[in-house]
Amino acid sequence: MSKFGGLLQFSQGVSPVSKPKHSLLHRFNMLFLSTMLIFTLLLVAAMVIINLRLRNFAFNAIRDSLRFYDNRLDVELDQDIMYLIDSCSSDPDIIRLRTTMNKNEEVGCIVRIQNRLLSQVTTHSVIRGFYLYYPDKDVFLPAYSTANTGTGTGYPYPSFIRDLIKSHLKDGIVDETILRNWFFIEEQDCLIRLLRVGGTYIGAWIDLNTLQGFEEFSGNEAIWLITDNSGRVLYADTALAEEGYAKDYSDDLLLPVEKSLKKPVSVNIPGIGDKIVISYKQSFSDYSFTVLLPQEQFLQAFHSFYFLLFLLILWAVAFFISYNSMGRRIIEIPVKSLMAVTKSIRAGNLDNRVTPPNDYDETIQITDAFNKLLSEIGDLRISVYEEQLQAREFELKSLKNQVAPHFLINCLNTVFMSAQDQSKINVTNNIISTLSSHLRYTLSDRNIVPLSEELEYLENYISLTQSRFPDTLKFEKETDPSVLDAEVFPMILLTLTENSIKTGLIMGEPFLIRVRISKKVQDGETFVCLEHTDSGVGLSQEKLDKYNNILEQPDVPEKGTGIGLYNTAMRLKLIMGPKAVLNFANADGMGLCVTICFPYKKYDEE
Repeated sequence: MSKFGGLLQFSQGVSPVSKPKHSLLHRFNMLFLSTMLIFTLLLVAAMVIINLRLRNFAFNAIRDSLRFYDNRLDVELDQDIMYLIDSCSSDPDIIRLRTTMNKNEEVGCIVRIQNRLLSQVTTHSVIRGFYLYYPDKDVFLPAYSTANTGTGTGYPYPSFIRDLIKSHLKDGIVDETILRNWFFIEEQDCLIRLLRVGGTYIGAWIDLNTLQGFEEFSGNEAIWLITDNSGRVLYADTALAEEGYAKDYSDDLLLPVEKSLKKPVSVNIPGIGDKIVISYKQSFSDYSFTVLLPQEQFLQAFHSFYFLLFLLILWAVAFFISYNSMGRRIIEIPVKSLMAVTKSIRAGNLDNRVTPPNDYDETIQITDAFNKLLSEIGDLRISVYEEQLQAREFELKSLKNQVAPHFLINCLNTVFMSAQDQSKINVTNNIISTLSSHLRYTLSDRNIVPLSEELEYLENYISLTQSRFPDTLKFEKETDPSVLDAEVFPMILLTLTENSIKTGLIMGEPFLIRVRISKKVQDGETFVCLEHTDSGVGLSQEKLDKYNNILEQPDVPEKGTGIGLYNTAMRLKLIMGPKAVLNFANADGMGLCVTICFPYKKYDEE
């Protein structure tokens, strides 16, 4: 409380700066108003120029949209046609269908061809479908999407394509005039592409009633059409009729397509009124995309849009100029100074201080208060860190005191059992000697030992237990010498071995303990892995789940069951850090397998 009280007293009692004070906000406002007045005048002049060029700008915008749409269609159509050509050259079923005389084989080829072609025809495809025609066999094979948007029935079988091809066949060869490009089928409202590959005719068709991509014009009440070079309307969907055009547009309506390819052309259409005509030549056919735009509404809408757009741009420019001339000096530079120190604070460095970037009274007060706060936080962090170190040392000693009596009781019981038989005096002496070494090892003040020393005392304990249970306990080990100098805490393996013998070993029955020590590298960091496996019966799934979250089980230390494993898990967390992992599982063909992995750190005796 005294620290923060002092900080509050400091912030309230800063002595006045001797230099003259400046009003930061007054200077900033005056500069901003002056800048806005200048750029308002510039705005009026700019809008005069914009109004003069609006018509040509609108034409280019629509042309760019049509060009983008045409390019997109051209790319997609080229990809679809190339896919079909490649299939005819490489698909074994397409090739086989040309020569096979077996009806069953022919049906199988047709089904497989249609399935493969249908995989390319999705709801987002430009084309409605693909087709193949074998004139020698009079086999027509279409693959198309049957969905028919806006109707209750599916898309009909495209027999008109077969009829078209057959009508142009002469001596088994189609007239070359229809093989050059996409062409329009008026009765079906579709564009069709026909190619000859070997003796097979292939192609695709586009259903104009489901062609996507002109939605962007709907906001401007536009009517999109497909026209030929003479200006005759080939396709208009229902748009003309909805606008009030009552005649047959294919015969009576001619538009100035050639002129509208270069500039917007105004026309008056009976029943509809004045429209602006803009056209764009299709890349994939001999036809044109033509758009009819309402003249008055179109100009008014774009006038308002560009007026607001340029107004916003000019206001942004005005703010930028005022910010760079005055605001940057007043706001940006002090903030950058604070941010530089803040980054070092996040990295744990509290020694940096902020230097006032200017002589304004407000800036000096803020930086002084900030520097004072950094000093207070640094002192507080040191105090907290020292308290954490003391608590951690106390907790480690407490866990170690729990392990030592628990292990001692088990070893004394072994000595007692061996001492009952006077003929085993040598065994008893060996046990006592081994126990003495273990007590010196486990009751030493060291919190860290090399892994090789832990393994040595584990082998001594195994030898001691084998003396007690002859022909029962077997021990196998597999070690990586490169990690035997890693530092570990005492009894990291002894506790696991003791637990396995206590819960799994039965007198007279063979019992195996296998220890594997290995090294692995993950994300550039070396880890030591200790794998302790016994040949017992393992654990139930309930106990496995419990032990894998043993530190979250407050009843384990209280009940006394598994206290050794609990202490191992706690010491692993405190000593080896958050990257250390303890896992319990049942091994195939064995019993319980306990795996411990932790970052490698070489043991240093000092």
